[in-house]
Amino acid sequence: MIKGGWKSIVFLGAIGAVLGWEIFASWDGDETSSPLTDLIVTYVPAEVTTVILGGLIVWLPVHFAIRYYRKTRRQRDDDVGGS
Repeated sequence: MIKGGWKSIVFLGAIGAVLGWEIFASWDGDETSSPLTDLIVTYVPAEVTTVILGGLIVWLPVHFAIRYYRKTRRQRDDDVGGS
């Protein structure tokens, strides 16, 4: 079962749609299709993009490490408690 139910499914679907559009718009060769990166470069100043990307580069690995640690600890606790 997915934790969070329909909200998780919608969130993951939205991420998949954005990534799918990025790939499609980058490769379809149509001048009217704008990949997300082109839209960001057009409408967001480089300084803002740099700060956001820098934050993601720092935050994302830490976030995943914490989540994997909690998952492993929870599984270990379930195994010990279930015996």
